[in-house]
Amino acid sequence: MTVSQDTLRFFLVFADGADERALQANFDAVRLRDDLFAVHTRLSRSELYHAVRDLCLPDGLLVAPLSAHPKFRGMAPGALKWFKLRSND
Repeated sequence: MTVSQDTLRFFLVFADGADERALQANFDAVRLRDDLFAVHTRLSRSELYHAVRDLCLPDGLLVAPLSAHPKFRGMAPGALKWFKLRSND
């Protein structure tokens, strides 16, 4: 399945030691826990990976697509509301 560049998608981003303010200032992102974020973007996985890598200079980095907003518990306050405002789930 090919995804259009116009499609907004969720990604899970682990950015070890990254500048959290830079990440949140440049992307529609929410902090889930230390170094763990969700990003809502039209960028591809590769584009997001390289943008976070170059902007935030993390010690470790993982970018994984999410097919929908995840079910979770114990994440940062406001994270669930952030997902609900951006999804149809």
